[in-house]
Amino acid sequence: MSPARQIALSAAVLAAVAGGWLAYERGWFGAAEDAASAAQQSGGNPGRTGGQGGGGGGRAAPAVPVVTATVEIDNSGLEVRAIGTVAAARAVTLYPEATGIVAELTFAPGTAVTAAQPLIRLDDADQQVAVERARIALDAARLALDRAEQLAKSNNISSDALADARTAVQTGEIDLRSAERELTRRTLVAPFGGVIGLTDVTVGDLVNSSNAISTLDDMTTVTVAFEVPERASGRVAIGQAIAATTEALVGQNFAGTVSAVDSRVDPVARTLKVEAKLPNDANVLKPGMALNVVIEFPGIEHPAVPSLAVQWDRNGPYVWKVDGDKVARAGVQIVGRRSGIVIVAGEIAAGDEVVVEGLQRLREGVTVSRAVDGAPTDRPRPGGDGEAGAAAARPQSG
Repeated sequence: MSPARQIALSAAVLAAVAGGWLAYERGWFGAAEDAASAAQQSGGNPGRTGGQGGGGGGRAAPAVPVVTATVEIDNSGLEVRAIGTVAAARAVTLYPEATGIVAELTFAPGTAVTAAQPLIRLDDADQQVAVERARIALDAARLALDRAEQLAKSNNISSDALADARTAVQTGEIDLRSAERELTRRTLVAPFGGVIGLTDVTVGDLVNSSNAISTLDDMTTVTVAFEVPERASGRVAIGQAIAATTEALVGQNFAGTVSAVDSRVDPVARTLKVEAKLPNDANVLKPGMALNVVIEFPGIEHPAVPSLAVQWDRNGPYVWKVDGDKVARAGVQIVGRRSGIVIVAGEIAAGDEVVVEGLQRLREGVTVSRAVDGAPTDRPRPGGDGEAGAAAARPQSG
């Protein structure tokens, strides 16, 4: 066979297949079968296909058998699970304010300390001497001011000398406060109550303001930072309850509340950062520990349809809604999914009837017949009904 004939034969086959599919899609096969059935019932007389009158047109297209389902309401809430990291509500790394030799450690690593409790003391002999010197100088300046004020009463001192005496007292007070401040900086105190961590510093070490002494954590309350998906970003709020567990403490459950919500959604991960606080009176949660966080959002009522009912076209998802014995396209939006069910919002409501099987031949306004176990409930009986059936059943006279 020549190539040209092969091409022509292939084109003919493709045209036949396309024509058959078009005829199937538009229901021409069903219409032909109905016309043949009507002709057989009328004894082969085309004029009797219109019924008893014999003068009417052809019968309407047959109803498309479908299986339907009733739209239900889903009000199940949204549950978000995330992994967060524990942090102390207040945490600080302690550094000395001055350079010096460690003279005394007044804390035990890993124990609780109170606010303003001394932790380490640096050698402060020079600072104590400076304080004494400033105190003596201030006392001398005050005595000189007293003499100057007595002389001023009898006009035996100039106003400039009296002003200088007063300035000397003010300078002495400033020098004393400065010396006392330098002495105070030689002692490191706890800024708040909490648990102090381990330290590498010992008595006799030379330290400065860049040497970390230890850490201090307020563990009465801890925070956990986690992320929620973008779909929950509009529903999470400060004060919302959370539940948490950790593999380090099997069987223990922790409850807390959302304390902070970030102002931006991560444009890459599409998540929102959230922080929650949890009480830790037993001091069992440690900073850096991983927590499994669960946060639940109350349900919102939405229509729910079987997943088989949802179809797609260029305009998006839709379902075929049955109104009487006709179908109409109803656009929907996908809200969520669960096993075999799609949660939607759109042009349907609870109690509506949607098609779940027999969708291939549906068009806008098509007549349908509901099927039971795959069989249409309104399928016509063999031999027809009414007068046409009776005429077909009567024997024909010669």
